[in-house]
Amino acid sequence: MKKFFILVISASVLLTGCVLPSFSKHRPRHSSESAASSRRTKSSSSSSSSSSSSSSSSKSSSSSSESTEIVSKTLVGDIEEIHHRDTITYQGKKILNLRMELLTSLPEEASAASATLTPEEMTAIIREGMQSDSNYVAAKSLEGVNIDYSVTAEKKLQTLIEIDLQKVNVEEVEKNSFFQGFGLKDIKDITPEMFILSLKLNGLKEEVQS
Repeated sequence: MKKFFILVISASVLLTGCVLPSFSKHRPRHSSESAASSRRTKSSSSSSSSSSSSSSSSKSSSSSSESTEIVSKTLVGDIEEIHHRDTITYQGKKILNLRMELLTSLPEEASAASATLTPEEMTAIIREGMQSDSNYVAAKSLEGVNIDYSVTAEKKLQTLIEIDLQKVNVEEVEKNSFFQGFGLKDIKDITPEMFILSLKLNGLKEEVQS
């Protein structure tokens, strides 16, 4: 029973454990971004020339304050039958951290095999089974990367993937087949606004802060 459960759940994890919306598929055009940026620059320049030196100093101080503020935004929604809760932490135009909490149903075979197991027992079995996958072990050992699997009280498979973009080696991540198609280089190179927009285009919605 235990070996069967490990085989079934490990296959499910490998198929659904690392799912990120395709950034390249819904990436806004650079030309539009450049045009908008150009309009903002011209507008800012015109406004600046007509304002007093004290006003310019105040705006500069405000802009500096905004660029140093660390902001976190969470987006939620379902993509390909997997529930996402993705949190992006950024400072100015730089993404600092990406945290994805993915929730999916256990495969039917695993659900039947786990009828007599508690969520804690299932979590232990999954973590043990994943240690036999060399790509997972290599991915988990990468600096700036954290991956964890657990089973919720409702017996749903929960995957946590957290990437510290200040520490991670992008080339090493992209070499690992566990992150195949993840597009980390694109994520690291773009602005937070562009990345958040790409997630929204994939169907996620920003979580309202209470």
